[in-house]
Amino acid sequence: MTGFIKWMEKHFVPVAARIGGQRHLVAIRDGFIALMPLVMAGSLAVLLNNLFFTPASLVATWFNLKPETSGYLQFTTKYLQPFMGNIWWGTFAILALVLVFTVAYSLAKSYEVNPLSAAVVAVAGYLALTPQGVTVTLADGKTTQGTWGNFGWQYFNFGALLTAIIVTLVITQIFVTLMRKNLTFKLPENVPPAVGRAFAAIIPGLIAIMVGGLVPVLFSILNEAKILTDTNLFDLITRVITDPFMHLSQNPFSAIIYVLAIQILWFFGLHGGNMMGAITSAIYLPAVAANANGGHNVFTSVFFDSFVHIGGAGATLALVIAIFIASKRSDWREISKIGGGASVFQINEPIMFGLPVVLSPILIIPFLIVPVILTLIAYLATVFGFIGYTNVVVPWVTPVGISAFLATSGDIKAALVAVINLVVAIIIYYPFVMLANRYESEKL
Repeated sequence: MTGFIKWMEKHFVPVAARIGGQRHLVAIRDGFIALMPLVMAGSLAVLLNNLFFTPASLVATWFNLKPETSGYLQFTTKYLQPFMGNIWWGTFAILALVLVFTVAYSLAKSYEVNPLSAAVVAVAGYLALTPQGVTVTLADGKTTQGTWGNFGWQYFNFGALLTAIIVTLVITQIFVTLMRKNLTFKLPENVPPAVGRAFAAIIPGLIAIMVGGLVPVLFSILNEAKILTDTNLFDLITRVITDPFMHLSQNPFSAIIYVLAIQILWFFGLHGGNMMGAITSAIYLPAVAANANGGHNVFTSVFFDSFVHIGGAGATLALVIAIFIASKRSDWREISKIGGGASVFQINEPIMFGLPVVLSPILIIPFLIVPVILTLIAYLATVFGFIGYTNVVVPWVTPVGISAFLATSGDIKAALVAVINLVVAIIIYYPFVMLANRYESEKL
């Protein structure tokens, strides 16, 4: 173990440190860290709804409660579920839009350019390129298309994070470059500093926002010329990322690609589960229903939830336990105390953005390796007949072991495999937690 850690310190940490110190990556990381209050509030709302308040909640599933006959569900669905939903709307539903502000602020600050103006300009530029138009179904069943001034929330939530990051980096870089070239209004020295900073940002801000507003026009031109079928930047990015994975099958290689894609997206602060949701919905969720009718699909949505994403993407519940066992870093231990409870229920945003795992040069290797190994262990256990196929849709917040037990229609050996996977993940994370101890002590 000591030799491995020394090898990592010599060969891996210096390279990872250089990558981790890259200006734009740091801005993205700091932007996500600034979202922690929203992430914590949204995570709590999702957790409570999925555990207690919805008709598909863990409590309702365990006790076979139905809204038609359960006074408990009638109360929770009328009052408490909407209450948690309101919190979700104020947090996760606008996370991408808020991220535009925080990343732009962090990036501009690293250049010593007015960060507040940069953040405001980035938000304006993002809104300028966001599609305006939503389809609304009226009471009579007819649909109407709002064509101006109507934003769909799908452009502001987790699913839009990748577009938000790309747009923010481009617009902020334009703004910063023009500011550093002094393409600004020159005001007398007796002008108050706040006013001077605001006026200095006018020309760079105007140009940066115009770039954002030009994007929909370019897409319109490309559509008319039949060069592109995508009507906006969001659709283009979604298609480029999602489509290559749409033909994933039931072989282990494809499943590993799917798992790695989720991990890589998460490592860069993008909600891998949401962004790969098209594959989950189109391929792995129907596989559960097929198994319920006698199918033999190893890889299903609940397979990954029960055996791979233990505590969330990257099996971060194992990381939390490894931190409690071996970490000497007070910051990691405190964050694990705060986010560990949510990890038990498969919600790991507090850990991902709090430690952070996102863009962590130390944790990238185990974060990528662990899910692959857990996938292979559960795959082998299934194909060799040690455990049954997953054929029951279980709420994704169900804790480790219980989820596998329920998903396989009560196979106690499946719960055992899930626990074994947790132990394996802890063992893999352990040396990297030790490495983080040494890395932190050297910094101090």
